Order: sequence, then structure tokens, then C-alpha cells
Amino acid sequence: MSHIPPQFIEEVKNVASIVEIIGEYVSLRKRGKNYVGLCPFHQETAPSFTVSEEKQLFYCFGCGTGGNVFTFLMKYKQCSFYEAIEEVAQHYGIPLPKEKVSPEEDIYYKKRKNLLTLYQWVAEFYHHCLLQNPEAQRAREYLSKRDIGKDTVVTYLLGYAPPRWDALTNFLQQKEIDLSLAIEGGLLGKSESGKIYDRFRGRIIFPIFDLRGNVIAFGGRVLDDTLPKYINSPETLIYKKGFNLYGAHVAKQWSQREEKVLLVEGYFDLLSLHACGIRYAVASLGTALTTHQAKILKSLAPKVILVYDADAAGQKAAIRSLSILLKEDLETDILLLPAGDDPDSFVQREGKEAMLLLLQQTQGLLDWYLKKGEKETKKDLNQRYQFIQEALNIISLIKNPLTQSYYKDKICQLFHIEPSLLLNLNKKSKSSGAMQETFNLEETLPIFEKNVVKFLLHYPQYISWFDLDKLSSEIKHSELALLLEKIVKSYQEKGKVDVKDLMLELDPSLQKFIARWVLERDKSANPEEIAHGLLRQLQEREFKGLLKDIKEAEENGDWQRLSLLLRQKNKFACNLKKGREPLYE
Repeated sequence: MSHIPPQFIEEVKNVASIVEIIGEYVSLRKRGKNYVGLCPFHQETAPSFTVSEEKQLFYCFGCGTGGNVFTFLMKYKQCSFYEAIEEVAQHYGIPLPKEKVSPEEDIYYKKRKNLLTLYQWVAEFYHHCLLQNPEAQRAREYLSKRDIGKDTVVTYLLGYAPPRWDALTNFLQQKEIDLSLAIEGGLLGKSESGKIYDRFRGRIIFPIFDLRGNVIAFGGRVLDDTLPKYINSPETLIYKKGFNLYGAHVAKQWSQREEKVLLVEGYFDLLSLHACGIRYAVASLGTALTTHQAKILKSLAPKVILVYDADAAGQKAAIRSLSILLKEDLETDILLLPAGDDPDSFVQREGKEAMLLLLQQTQGLLDWYLKKGEKETKKDLNQRYQFIQEALNIISLIKNPLTQSYYKDKICQLFHIEPSLLLNLNKKSKSSGAMQETFNLEETLPIFEKNVVKFLLHYPQYISWFDLDKLSSEIKHSELALLLEKIVKSYQEKGKVDVKDLMLELDPSLQKFIARWVLERDKSANPEEIAHGLLRQLQEREFKGLLKDIKEAEENGDWQRLSLLLRQKNKFACNLKKGREPLYE
């Protein structure tokens, strides 16, 4: 609704009791004329959060947050003004004023509402299967072995998709739901012969929520090492990749109290932290951080702590995040885990107390980046020069001039540079401007992922050569994954890829070099030859992954898993001898 009549707002305000509404989220007790409780917006042990029924206002004497019932809901639920009014009106049974909408808008909003309802039913169906279905016994044991208890399962509405091809289909038919909506929403698939089947089968299900607690998408993980390990919902009216953070609907309350939020990569990283009592974490779902996700982080807390994997990929992801987080003016630390660990493995091995102790040993992300660069470029002056220029580009994003000055002084100290020389370098850095930013961003993209997405942008007619589920599982970079999905969707719906439409839907940082990709297209290239080369690279990536998994299974003495992996390896080798492409049979 674009306009809310002032008289309607006044009507809702006159009916609402601020104590009643806030009392649903904060434990309040009467003190004199007012009510007091622990503030939900910062951490405190003595109640300083005060609510006045008489004045219909709240105020915290600890952190200075205050306002009316709508202000409270907007801050607590991270929702819009209209959404806050809507919630209070519905609480008291006040009908919302009707506004004329076009037929197209009416169809859009109805479909959006129907999708939200459908996803909630499906999430509850999968959740019930996990808790009650005998077929889910192995899934329950799997979660138990990873110390994911019932409290965590219920909080995140974890579920299980039975291995049958029609479990969800039958459930939806019993509820007389139009299956075409479930197909459009990526829950069901349809074969060439027209047969409808469950898309998620034999997997643990992770419902993905928006900040208001609505289910907007699903992720699913197998219980063994078959590929693809994860499958995810496609983009829909209610879900856009890179626009959400897993667990944010839970973390928002806790992160406001802690005044910080932990950013991890995967589902189990977050769930393991929650299971041991650390509840102010969110996950980027294994993708590189996007601008939209950074804005969500900023709404949750003023400080972000990156807790990524300790490997080279995790460190690269942290560096890629640096510019995005600085642009949002977020204080950012990094937690360096022991080599070979991710948050999930560390918590399972060392426990909650060890993780809490480690969280006291974080360091500033920019400080870490500068020290890392100084160490890695000691023996190469050209690399050192290039790194300093890149560091100056990053520092220029800092909004506070005093903080900028501090880090420029730090570069002088670390790299033993005279301030006057740094000033000249800084001028060169600024003169390179947007062009340098574009090239730097493209350089951070994984080479194979960039090449395959760039190829399909130029030659979308080769999309049918690829198994899209398996290909999607190989595209880890969130912006590239988003671009791939839009390319596929555009080609499937229109028979072509409309670059103009793509540019309107993508982040400006991506638009710059996509334009360059289109202009630089080599018309003399042999697309069929390139496609075969990309398929071969995918085979090599899968085979390397298998060898790595086999080595880990041998080292861990996991003979059952080793046997399964060796069978997969033999099948892979057999297909190669026959000249087949194992990923795309």
C-alpha cells in the first residue's frame, strides 16, 4: 500500500495498548505508573527499558532507544512502517483500508501471498517428517551426531524430505493445492513425459526465512556424499539470491543485545553455534557477501565478526567482503580459526567455552588484511606497490576522515614508506577511479566460475548441455550464481538473454564488467569447443573433489564412506573410458 490514510493510523493508535504489544516480546513488570524490563536492543542485567501506558511511549535509559508502538515494532522486527501498522491492526481485528490496484498488481500480490502460504505448509510438512516419520531415522541420527538437538531443530524448523518421488506431491494434492505453483516455486519438478515429482528427496531441509519470519526458500542436503550435496530453491517472487541471510530472523534479537553479529558461511556452521548457545550468528549460505546482505548486517548490529573457514578460500572470501562492509560503515573484525577448521568442526571438537574464548581474540579485518599483505609481498616490490594501491582504494571507502588517516599512517609504518610518497600513491589511486574498482572486482571472481557464466551469457543455447543443479552447486560466488540463474531464466522464458533487462536487475558492481563482457565478445571463437572444454573442467573438479574426499575418509578411518567414494570413483573412471561425460549423462 503506497499511502496510509492518517485517520486509519489514528484509529489504530487509539485502540492499541503499547504495554500489551511490547509485552509479547519483552517481559515487563509494573513499577509505579510505568512498566520496566530488560531492553531488547542492547545487553543489560538491570532493567532500564521503560514503557508508559499513559503516554503510549517506550524509552530505554541505557541505550537511548525510544518511540511509540510502531517505532518499537519497526526496530524489533526490522520491518517497514506499514508492516508495523498492519501487525497492530490485525492484532486488534481492525480491517485494513482498501486501495485500488491494477489487475497486474492484484495477480502479483495474490501469487506472492499464495507462495508464502505454500512455503509455510511445506516447511511444516518437512519438519513433521523429520520429527515423526520412520523414514527420517537416519536424518535424526545424522543431526544427533553433529550435536544438533531438538531445540535447534525446532527454532530453525529443520525438516526432512522423504526419499520417495511423490511424498510432497501427495501431501499437496491432499490439501488441494495447485501443483503448478509448487513447480514454479521449485518444490516439484516435471519430466518431459509430464510426470510430476518431488525435487527435494532424501535430504535434510533448511527453510530460509526473511527477517519477518516468513519461509521464502529451501535448501536441502544429502546424508551421504552423493552429488550434488546441496540443492536450493530457484529465484521466485519472494526470494532473490544474495538478498537474505540464513538465520537473521533468529539472530536479530540476540545481535541487538550483544551489539555484534557473527557472519559464517554455511547452515551447519550457524546451527552448531546456536546449539552451543551462541545465537547471534547468520550465514551467507556459502556465497560471497553481497551489498544487500551487508545492509541486513547493518540493521542487525553495528559490528560484524567474520568467522570463515581457515583455508585460502575462506581468507579470500574475507578480503572480498572488506570493501562491501566498509561501504556500509560497519565495524568489522575477523576470527581466525585453527588451520583446517570451520566453525562447525571447531565447536564440535572444542566446545562452547573454547569458541567463546576464541571470540575474545578477534582482530580488525582491515588490520589483518594490511598485515597479511605486508607479509606476502616482502620479496616482490611490484607486488608490494600493487598491494599498497589496492589498500589505498579500500581505505578511501572509509567515511570517517580520522579513521582514514589512521590507516594511512599504519601503511607508512608497516611498509616503511614516507608520508609524502604515500600521498602521491594515493593521488594515483584516486585517479584510476571507477575503472580500477571494476577490474579489481573482476579479478576477485573465481576464474572457472566467471568463464562458465560468461560463456552462457554469450551462448545461452548451450544451457541444455549442462545439468543445471550440478552446475549451480559449482558456482559458489553469490553474484555469479545470481547472474547464472537470471541467464537461465531469461533464456527458458524468452528463448534469448536480454542484457538490458539483466542490467536493471543486477548490482551496479556487476553491471560494469558485464557490459565489458558483452562488448569484448570474440565472434571468431568456436562455442562448441569452448563448451566441451568447460564440461571437461567440471569433470576435473568433480574428480579432484572425489580424491580429496577419499583421502579424508582414509585418514579418518571411515571405511563405509570410503567404500562408497571408491565406487563413485570407479564409475567415474568407467564413464571416462567410454567417452561419456559423467556429470551430464
